[in-house]
Amino acid sequence: MKQAEHTVGKKLSEIEGQVFDVVVVGGGASGASTSQNLAAKGYKVLLVDKSDFASGTSSRSSRLLYCGLAHLSPDHPMWQFILGPFDLMRRVHMARLAMKCRTQMVKTIPERLIAHQFFFPVHKDGDFPGWKVDLGFRLLELIGFSKVRLNYQRLGIKKAAEKYGMVKYLAQNKSLQSVGVYTEYQYNWAERICVDAILDAEQLGAVICNYTEVTALSSQADGSWHVSLVDKSGSGQHAQVTGRVLINTAGPWVDRVIAKADAPTGKKHLIGIKGVNILVKLPPECEGQGLETISSIGQPFYCMPWGTHHFFGPTDTVFEGDPDDARVLPEEIEYILKEANFLFPSLKLTEKDIVHSWCGIRPRTAATGEKDIIKLLSIHDLDTEGMPNAMALTGTPIMNHRYAGEKIAERVGQMIKPTLNENTLSHAARLFPEDASSEPVDPDFPHVSIADLRHAARYEHVQTLSDLMFRRVGLGWGPKMGLNVAQRAADAVADILGWDAQEVDRQVAAYEYFVRDNFNPSYTGKDIGS
Repeated sequence: MKQAEHTVGKKLSEIEGQVFDVVVVGGGASGASTSQNLAAKGYKVLLVDKSDFASGTSSRSSRLLYCGLAHLSPDHPMWQFILGPFDLMRRVHMARLAMKCRTQMVKTIPERLIAHQFFFPVHKDGDFPGWKVDLGFRLLELIGFSKVRLNYQRLGIKKAAEKYGMVKYLAQNKSLQSVGVYTEYQYNWAERICVDAILDAEQLGAVICNYTEVTALSSQADGSWHVSLVDKSGSGQHAQVTGRVLINTAGPWVDRVIAKADAPTGKKHLIGIKGVNILVKLPPECEGQGLETISSIGQPFYCMPWGTHHFFGPTDTVFEGDPDDARVLPEEIEYILKEANFLFPSLKLTEKDIVHSWCGIRPRTAATGEKDIIKLLSIHDLDTEGMPNAMALTGTPIMNHRYAGEKIAERVGQMIKPTLNENTLSHAARLFPEDASSEPVDPDFPHVSIADLRHAARYEHVQTLSDLMFRRVGLGWGPKMGLNVAQRAADAVADILGWDAQEVDRQVAAYEYFVRDNFNPSYTGKDIGS
């Protein structure tokens, strides 16, 4: 057997029978922050994820550190705020929270963010006239945080087109009257932010296990939980641990985890919302610029810069299947292209222009347990549903993950006392050691070196080539999705992960299958090899 297959199994054998203060199920953004905050407060924490950390919803993020503008957009005439002031208060709270989280992340992890020029198109007879756009941004500036400014201004078409290349193409739509211009921030790649938090949680004392699935949850007489686990990376090793408190941060899998309890609640806690994106190559003048708007069906729509490319999306439809089975559908591509061509009519984008596409499932809170949705972070106290000392989290975008982790840690603090010493967490980016002598893995991405791959493989719980390429170094998110360097990357870490030649071939084949099955890449070139 290979070393990578033994790593998870070995850890499960080590924790067999142990008692943890808190067991956290789900290693996406919320689970990462929850584990980090709890470990810092002195709780003995176990974090498990059935796949790799940040490989679910967090890996399919829009990658936008959102300013919160859409929170201020009412679903009804604005005068109704007079009759329903609580709706206005709720929206202002959400927008202020978005601005607060934006400021915190820009200040603490500048290495993980890129500032871009963004536009909000104002169209004739549109639902968002210029005065309303101005009002929204001014309100954001009023309730927000001045240390990270939006730099908002609204410009006429001629002036904006002279200054910004993207507006030249937006102006081909004759209904365009003006554009709001402002600064937005984008994550380099969202998964790495989660991994950084998880590694800090580990440094603070948390035990972290990827490829570890919960198979059963059994409530005990003293209020604790027996949690049955199995290694999904290859060994099949089983373990059972005890958690004094159980936290379910499994994203769109929250209800599926709850269903594994010995007396599961029948309540539906979330609605899965499917979002699809497509990557295309726009004219060079558009590089580094993006836009946010509202689509023809009243849903948020964006064009995001991504290196030398852009991606359009998202769709926003209810998805009731297994999130692992979600794939992009032809009608979703058709919708996105239609909206993109309305914004940029002269580009005449077609399916042939798509470099790759992807989808993800967002775990929105179910308001009534059926189809209604609350667009808010929600902490569900499962004690009221017959699951004592258990909580579940829904409705948390990655920009709010730190806030969510802090709130859950506060709740746990009201339930039990920690058994370990308190320590200080770090939000700082965990950068790879510099090694000027190490050559780039891919000449198109000179910032990722062979040394970086080897460091990640040695210290960052890498089990597969996909873990390495997508969640640790980000090469998977290039236009070629790492297909051109998969062999080289696998060869570079084979000795560390214990992969023989046969296992290297298997890892490369599995990586290629994963990319082609999930992203429909147009790239068909050859791997540059080692």
